[in-house]
Amino acid sequence: MARPLKKGLGYFPLDTNMLSDRKIQRLVHRYGCKGICTYLTVLCEIYGERGYYIPYNDDFCFDIAFTLGLGEEEVKGIILYCVEVRLFDNELLECRQVLSSAGIQRRFREISKRCGVTIDPDLLIPDDSVYGGVPAAKTGVPAAETPDIVTETAVSAAITPTNGNVNGKGKTTTQHGRSNKAEFSNDNGESARRAELVRMAKKATRGC
Repeated sequence: MARPLKKGLGYFPLDTNMLSDRKIQRLVHRYGCKGICTYLTVLCEIYGERGYYIPYNDDFCFDIAFTLGLGEEEVKGIILYCVEVRLFDNELLECRQVLSSAGIQRRFREISKRCGVTIDPDLLIPDDSVYGGVPAAKTGVPAAETPDIVTETAVSAAITPTNGNVNGKGKTTTQHGRSNKAEFSNDNGESARRAELVRMAKKATRGC
């Protein structure tokens, strides 16, 4: 018979500078050794039982209190203070009644990535936090989107009137059915003057 697959982990890493964490220091300052022992016991339950979370209820608090020899109400106070200082995720506790954090889930993924184990999407905490689930400062600056501006150049097409009236050099102008072609030369008016002299000469010799 196949051996049942274990949900939890056989071990979990513990940072050597854990006691320098301000959240841990606040916990120790408030509850002393009882606080740190309760927190570590909860971590053992999370990693060992489910891998990345643990249901939070009265029975769970009783088990922790029995293990440590503390009062049940005292354990509840310590766990809720851990949530307050963000050692555990507050939103997940309120919505799902479970204890977890972004750091816990990140470590679980790192340890179990070879097994292909995935985290329940309903319990997934975005991994944008540092140790203990404190949101990290977001430094990503959205790149300014520059729209591609296409400059449209209006081109006015020359429209040729259909009635034949066209004004311009070297063009034929039609008026009242008569076509007069305007001719332009580069002789500075010499042709016109010669034509005028010929006309005058003809007029002067008409009576001879």
